[in-house]
Amino acid sequence: MRTSVLKYVFLITATVAVVPGMAQNKNKGRAAETLYDDAVKAMRAKQYPEAIRLSRQALDLQPDFVDQQLLLGRLYQLTGQQDSARKYIRQVLTTAPRYRDAYLYAINIELAQKQYEEAECYADMALGYFNGDREFMLKKLGVMDEARKFYQGSNYAHTLMDRYGADTVVQRTVTGHFLLAGSYFRKNNYHHLARDNYEKALMTDPSNQEARQALTGMDIRDNNYSAALERIEAELATRPNAYDLLMSKLEMLQEMHRYPEAISHLENIIKRFPGDTKARSQQVPLRMEAAAYYTNTDPYALYAGILEKNPGNQEAQQKLIGLSVSHGAYREALNWINMGLKSHPDDTRLLGLKTDMLESDRKYAEAAVLAERLLQRQPGNTTERERLSRLYTASGREYLVQQQYPEAITAFENALRIAPADSTAPDLLTNTYLLQKKPAQAVTVLDQALLQHPGNARFLLKKANILADMGQYDQATAIMETLLQQYPVNAQYSSLLQDIHLSAGRILMQNEEYEQAKRQFQAVLALQPGQPEALQYLINAESAMQQPDSALTWLDQALQRDPHNRELLFKKAGILTTQHQYGAAGAILDSLRQQYPFTAKYRNAYTDNLLAAGTTAQRNQQPDSALQTFRQVLAINRKDSAALLYTINLYNGKGAYDSALAYADQGLRYYPDNAAFLEKRVVTLENKKDYGAASLAADSLLRYSNTTAHTDYADYLRSKTLKNQFGLFFLRSSYDYGTSRWYNIATAEYRHFMKRGSYAARLNYGGRAEGTGVMGEAELYYTHNRRNYSYALASYANSDVFPTARLAYSLFHTFGKSIEAELGARYLKADTSNVYSGVVSIANRFNDFYVNLRAYFISDQPHFYTSFNLTTRYYMNRDQDYLLLVAGLGTSPDDRSRLVQFPQLAGLLTRSVGAGYQKTIRYRTTLGLYGTWINQKISPTIFQNQYDIFVTVQRKF
Repeated sequence: MRTSVLKYVFLITATVAVVPGMAQNKNKGRAAETLYDDAVKAMRAKQYPEAIRLSRQALDLQPDFVDQQLLLGRLYQLTGQQDSARKYIRQVLTTAPRYRDAYLYAINIELAQKQYEEAECYADMALGYFNGDREFMLKKLGVMDEARKFYQGSNYAHTLMDRYGADTVVQRTVTGHFLLAGSYFRKNNYHHLARDNYEKALMTDPSNQEARQALTGMDIRDNNYSAALERIEAELATRPNAYDLLMSKLEMLQEMHRYPEAISHLENIIKRFPGDTKARSQQVPLRMEAAAYYTNTDPYALYAGILEKNPGNQEAQQKLIGLSVSHGAYREALNWINMGLKSHPDDTRLLGLKTDMLESDRKYAEAAVLAERLLQRQPGNTTERERLSRLYTASGREYLVQQQYPEAITAFENALRIAPADSTAPDLLTNTYLLQKKPAQAVTVLDQALLQHPGNARFLLKKANILADMGQYDQATAIMETLLQQYPVNAQYSSLLQDIHLSAGRILMQNEEYEQAKRQFQAVLALQPGQPEALQYLINAESAMQQPDSALTWLDQALQRDPHNRELLFKKAGILTTQHQYGAAGAILDSLRQQYPFTAKYRNAYTDNLLAAGTTAQRNQQPDSALQTFRQVLAINRKDSAALLYTINLYNGKGAYDSALAYADQGLRYYPDNAAFLEKRVVTLENKKDYGAASLAADSLLRYSNTTAHTDYADYLRSKTLKNQFGLFFLRSSYDYGTSRWYNIATAEYRHFMKRGSYAARLNYGGRAEGTGVMGEAELYYTHNRRNYSYALASYANSDVFPTARLAYSLFHTFGKSIEAELGARYLKADTSNVYSGVVSIANRFNDFYVNLRAYFISDQPHFYTSFNLTTRYYMNRDQDYLLLVAGLGTSPDDRSRLVQFPQLAGLLTRSVGAGYQKTIRYRTTLGLYGTWINQKISPTIFQNQYDIFVTVQRKF
C-alpha cells in the first residue's frame, strides 16, 4: 500500500508542481520580452507614459530583466524623472557592471542634475572597465567642462589628442573645449587665460572662425588694431578670397582711420563680389566718414560747442539729435534727448523721440511707460494707442525669451487693455500660461478672446488642443466637430479630431474603461476608415473584454487593407490561440516563422502555440495527439525544456518508461544542472522499479537542489533498495480479574522484502503467572497483480502461554482507485478448542484518512459468534506517520493479547477502544506506541477490564 501511494504522490507532485512551474517561468520570460518589445516601440513613438507602464509590467514578470531595467531608466530620463532613472540605471550597473550603455545614461543623468562629481565618477568607472574608450574619454572631458574644471580639462584634452589625434570627432571636441574655456575666462575678465585657450583652439583647428574672431575682438577691445589687422592679414594669406576676412580688414582700416586704404580695399571687395549689397552699401558711408574725418569744420562738433555755451538752445539740440540719429548713434541721441527733457520735461516731441529711441534700442518696457504718458495726454490718438499696444506686446515677448513669465503676463494683459480687439496679445498670453503649465488660465484667456473674435479658427483650434491635453476630450471633440462642419475639407482639423479621439481612447484603455474606449476608436474610423492605430486599439479593447470573436472581426477588417501586416497576423494568431483554435493559429505563425526565420518572437510564438495545443490534448486524455504535437516542438527546437518535460510525463503516464527515460537524458544533455530533468529521471526510474538507479539519481538531484522534499524523496528511494528489516515488539497486558493479573509478549522479527511482497519470521516469548512459552510464526505478503494480493500466517507454540497453532489467509482486491475488500479465513487451536472463522472487510482512503471495517464470523462448536473491528488512521508527514484509533465489539481471532484466553472470552460481550501513534524516521526506522482498553461483561452486573500497552521498533537494512 505505501509503495503505491508514494509512487502516485511523487508522480503528481512532479507533474503538477515542478513542470508547470518551469513552463510558467518560461512563459513569464517570454511575456516580459514581448512587453519589452512593445515598450521600445512606444518609446520610439514618443509615447513615454505607455512605454513606462509596459516596462513596469515586464519587470513585475521578470524582476532581473537587465535590458528592461535599462530601458525604464532611459524612459524616466526622457521624461525628466531623474531620481527614478538613477535608481534603475544603478540596478543595471550592480547586476551587470560591464553594461556599456548604462554608464552613458548614468553620466547623462548626473549631468542633468548638475551632480558633476557623480558624473565624473561614473566616467572613471566606465574607463576602468573600458580602458582608453574614446567615447567615455570624450564624456569625461564633457563633464569637466560642465563643472568648469577647465585646467584639468585642458590636461585631459592633451591626453585625448595624444591617443586619438587623427580622429576628427576628438579634434572637434577638444577644439570645443578650448573655445568654451576661452569664452568662460573672457566673460570673467581673465584675458590672459582666455587668449591662451583661444590660441590652443586655433592650434587644434587652424580654420576655426570663432577662435579667430574672439582673438581679433580681444585685440580690438584692447585698442590693439594693428595686432588685429596683422592677424587678419595672416589669415588672408591662406584664404585670399574669404569674404568675412575681407570685411573684417575693412572694419580695421576704418577703426584706424586709414580711409584711403579702406576705400581701395572696398573697391577690391566689390570687384570680387559684384552682387554683394552689403559691400556696395558701404561706398557712400565710407567716403562720408572719410570726408568728415578730414574736414576742419565738423557740424556735430560745432553744434555741441553751441549747446555747451547755451544749454537751452533747442535748435542746436535738435540738430545734434538729428545728426546722432543719422549716424546711427542712438545712445548719443538719447543722451541729447534726456538733456532736453531736463529743461522741458513735458515736451511731447522730445517724449515721442525718446520713446522711439528706446524702442530702437529694444528697451520696450521703458518705452511703454513713456507711451502710456503720451496716450494719457492724447487719449483719442489712434497712432499712440497702436504704438503703446505694440510696445507692451514687444515687451512681453522679451520677457518670454528671458522666461520672466509673471512680467510677460502683465505686459500682454496691458496690451489687451489698450487694444482689446488685438489677436496677437491673447495668443501670446495663452502661450505664456501654457509655459507655466496653467492650462485652465490659458483656456480662460482664449474664451475672452473668442468673445472679441467669435468663430476664430486659430483660437478654437488652440482651445481644443489645450482641452485635449487636460483630458477634457468631450469638449475638445465638440470644438473640432464644429470646425470640421465649417471647413469639411481641412485635413488638419480632421487629423486633430482623430488624435483627440485616439488620446481619449488610450486614457480609457489605461483605466480599463474598454466600452467607452471602443466608442472613441470607432469615431476615428468614422473619420478615416481603416485607420491602423484605431483598429489596433479596437482589437486590444475587444480582447481585454474577453470578446475574441469581435476582435477577430476587426482584425480581419484591418488585414483586408494590409493583408501582409505581420503584427496584425501575429495578433490574430494570439487571439486564435486563446480560443483554442491551435490549428488556425499555428498556420499563421508557421507562415510568419518561415518568412522571418531570424525573428525569435515568431519562432517562440509558434512553439508556444504547439505547446498549448499539446497540453490541451493532454488534458483531454489524448496522449498520442499530445505526444505528436510535442515532437513537432522538439523538431523545431530540440532543447525546448517544456516540450521535453511534457513528453516525459506522457510517456510515464503510458508506462513507456524507457522512452520517458530517453527524453529525460536528452533534457539533461542540454540542461545538465536542471533539477526538473533530474527529478524526472528519478521518477521514471522509480516507475520502472529500478530503485537502485533511482536512488543514485536522487543523490545527484540533491547536489543541485538540496530541498526538504528532495531529501525526503532520496530517503524514500534509498529505503526501497533495502531488502531486510529487523523488528522488536513488546506487549504488556494487565487485568483486574482472575488470579493471573498480567501477560507479557516480547517478539523479535526478521522480514525480507522481495519484488512481489515480503515474508517474515517471528519468535515470540511470552510470560504469565502460569509460566512462560515460545511461539514461532511465519508470515507472507504476496502481490499477484496491481489489484490483488494475499496475506498468509502460520504459527506454532509449545506451551499453554500461546495457542498451540494458528493459521490465517486473506485475499485482498482493490476496486477503483482506493476501495479495498478482503475475504479470508482463520484457524485457532487452543486447549481443546478448534475455532474456525471467516473474515470480510472493506477499506477506503479519504485524503489523509484511512477507514477499515472488518467482521469475523467465528465457529466454536457448538457455538457461533461474531466480532467487529473499526480502524481509522490519520496520515501525516507524507504518509510516514499516522495516528490510530480502533474500536471493537467482540473478541477476534487476530487479537494477540487475548488469543490464549480466546475460548473463554469468545462468547462474552466485549467492547474495546484503542489509540496509537507510529513515527517513521527517514523511511528506515519505525517507532510505535499503542494503548487499548478492553471491557467484558460476564454477568448483568459484573464487568472485567483489560489494559494493553504495545511498543514497536523496526529498522530496515
